[in-house]
Amino acid sequence: MPRNALRAVVAALLLPLLSGCIDKEKLTAVPDAENQIFTPDGRLIVTGGDGVYEIKRNGTGYVAERIASDVTGCNHTGLAQIGAWLFSPCQARPNGLLGAPDNHLLAAKVIAGQPLHFVEVDRSSPDPMDQLSLPNGLAVSPNGKLLLADFNLLATAGLARLTVDLSGTKPRVTSFEQNWVTWQHGVYHPNGVRVLGNELFVSEVNSVKRFAFDASGNVPINLPAPGGRTVKNEVLVYQGVTVVDDIQPICGGVAVDDFAGGRLIYMAPTGPDGNGLPTYRQGLSSGLASLESPSSVMLGRGPMFTGRDILVTEKGIIGEFTSGIGNKITRVKSSVDLSTPAGCATLNAS
Repeated sequence: MPRNALRAVVAALLLPLLSGCIDKEKLTAVPDAENQIFTPDGRLIVTGGDGVYEIKRNGTGYVAERIASDVTGCNHTGLAQIGAWLFSPCQARPNGLLGAPDNHLLAAKVIAGQPLHFVEVDRSSPDPMDQLSLPNGLAVSPNGKLLLADFNLLATAGLARLTVDLSGTKPRVTSFEQNWVTWQHGVYHPNGVRVLGNELFVSEVNSVKRFAFDASGNVPINLPAPGGRTVKNEVLVYQGVTVVDDIQPICGGVAVDDFAGGRLIYMAPTGPDGNGLPTYRQGLSSGLASLESPSSVMLGRGPMFTGRDILVTEKGIIGEFTSGIGNKITRVKSSVDLSTPAGCATLNAS
């Protein structure tokens, strides 16, 4: 089959991601919807504004149940899990936007069949988290440390690295490195952060970059290349003209939330370059304004969802928590199962 004909077939199969009129369904309201994560047993957790929510079945639909927390009145952002503990950073501004932030790292123990409850992790005084301008995306490194994006549009910031001790009744931060990955690597204003195997993906302003971990779980500035050379450990996955938010590795490529453009973009893998680094091209994209300020994307999983479900949080208007513009989690349907090799092959042929 000629390549153009093949792409036409793939386009028809993946229509939900190609048209401004995408096949999407509101699952439930989530105020100021931000980030999401599946626990290993398939519980869907979503941050939104000043709370964290668990998405549950409600008859034939879904409902967002607010999770209890010992700390209130702060803005929740990222989510990540280490062992039985689910972590989320949040920020309060007790003295207004121009005052010093009061940042917290919260944790909830995930016990099957039991409701979650967030507690503040043990911290030193002063809290090292207060060094961050705005704690945002959260991920776990290959050696089990928390990576936290510090978003600061007005100044250079980076990824912080935290070591947590899980041996007590609640987690305890034992080390904190503020700018563990920063401008020397090519990171200036990080927002979203994801880890897949030995790959680190970071979104910032209008771009997405990919880095490689070494065997020690560090991110070197340079990597060895053929012929005894070295090459910068930095791959530009996506460069746009509007503001992007979160990212999600999928099928060897990366799904990107175009927050300001209101669309979902998939960057497909195209194989290694001459230095052995991965390359990408834009595969699929929903139409402009097909989503209301998308803030995170994740592939569905059981028991509530399948690989044909693409879950997107739509934030809407920043700082507005109650209207029908955004403030929700949405399901976008795919005609192929993206959790299977066959489905991924179809997606990457687009």
